[in-house]
Amino acid sequence: GGEEVQAVSWAMSVAPALSRVRSAGRADRSRERPRSRRPMAREDFGFQRRKGRGPRQQPTVASVRDDREPEPGDRVPEGVFAGMLKADRRVSRAIHDAVLDRGAVPRWALEALERAGSGLIWFPGSLAALGVAFGSRTSSPQAFWVLSNFMAGLVLDVLIVGTVKGAFRRRRPNYTGEENGGYKTIIKVDSFSFPSGHTSRSAFVALFLLLVAGGGGGAGPIAAVVWALATAASRVALGRHYASDVAAGMVAAALNVALLTKGHFSAPYFVLEKALLGL
Repeated sequence: GGEEVQAVSWAMSVAPALSRVRSAGRADRSRERPRSRRPMAREDFGFQRRKGRGPRQQPTVASVRDDREPEPGDRVPEGVFAGMLKADRRVSRAIHDAVLDRGAVPRWALEALERAGSGLIWFPGSLAALGVAFGSRTSSPQAFWVLSNFMAGLVLDVLIVGTVKGAFRRRRPNYTGEENGGYKTIIKVDSFSFPSGHTSRSAFVALFLLLVAGGGGGAGPIAAVVWALATAASRVALGRHYASDVAAGMVAAALNVALLTKGHFSAPYFVLEKALLGL
């Protein structure tokens, strides 16, 4: 009986010491392996978690999304498609070098085309013109109808281009080592390259003027077509886009006009009908 009492007494005296040892061990391990917490980054979304192995990012098609070198886990296109992408980058760089580096066209002229195709000019200017036309819609209903559909086309252009840019997320060419090749963007989606927004906007303006003119000539529509083609070429020459981005911008403009005219490519079929506008 006395030995049992001594054993229990000894265990009770040792227990606090063992508890302190275990606590110190846990503290040492926590110092050795500090837990780091970081905010959720955008890249975290879309990860697939494998049980017990942490997050794994879905492989991306590197050569489609940007011009970086493939990384482990990337699905690299092969065959004809890969050759087309390489040719696209090679031709785009050759155009840039021939025009800018060799001085075939002055840089100021290319940048003037860039400013002329900017949405910062077209949206405020079109809204101002639409406001004036709205005030005189009774005496000039045709002008208000045309400008209303033109404004709708500009908005539709942004929606089409922004959606495709966000889906492909292709990086712009970078021949200078600066972010986005030195191009100043306004919103995040502008930092992506495919398709070219300047090209789609200028091509839409040219196509719209052709529609309003009934498909005929005239100084205005012809000048707009020349301006649209020059803007498209300048985007590659300045190193803002690849040639395929420019081609896709033209396709986006055609899609825009198709939606705006309900597939008829004719002004009488504009989606904003005169009756809808109360004219």
